[in-house]
Amino acid sequence: MQLIPSMDLMDGRVVRLRKGDPARSTFYDLEPEAWIQRLVEAGATRIHLVDLDGAFGRPRQNRFRSFPGRWAGVRFQLGGGLRSKELVDSVLAEGFDAVVGTLAVESPSALRDLPGDRILAALDLKSGQVATRGWTEAAARTHDKIFRELRDLGLDRALVTDVDRDGGLEGPGLESLHLVARAGFSVQASGGLRDLEDLAACATVPGVTGAISGKALLDGRISLDDPRTRAALGGS
Repeated sequence: MQLIPSMDLMDGRVVRLRKGDPARSTFYDLEPEAWIQRLVEAGATRIHLVDLDGAFGRPRQNRFRSFPGRWAGVRFQLGGGLRSKELVDSVLAEGFDAVVGTLAVESPSALRDLPGDRILAALDLKSGQVATRGWTEAAARTHDKIFRELRDLGLDRALVTDVDRDGGLEGPGLESLHLVARAGFSVQASGGLRDLEDLAACATVPGVTGAISGKALLDGRISLDDPRTRAALGGS
């Protein structure tokens, strides 16, 4: 079970949104590159990045582009507004794993023949339904059909966010994790992680291999100085 730090950028600044709502945002007085360096020094080998400008239809961030080359030992995964195959291709070419939400749900065939080991289907669950377009809309199809279409394409890695818990430090949505993992996905959990005990709770769900933390790490609820955190960042 790996602890995967998350960093969201909006207007070039580190931010956390509560339940995906830009009106409920907390900005952090951190330089993004300095925070990444701290995470790497603590042992992070995988980091999740979110381009919130892209997610909300604004011009995409350029700040992330140098990260894979600058920290070559880290596997970066990037999401936020990757709503065309061309954008997914460009992210892959820059050395990121691509986290694809709306496109994976609405037009999964666009992902055909892409490297499955570098694509994560972002399955965002809100009140029991899959949400798209920055969590603002409910998918037209049932989650069972969405899961089946993705698996039929050979995509078996999923980032599962319980939108109702995201950014709220309310604990992980274990029910949502079970739902997606039972469909045959290797799952990264996202949303609500408060502490290392919550990480352990995620590890009890068969098929969950990692859990993402943004706010808990940024607020120091999960300490980078804790040897348990350092072990978890490396996947132990």
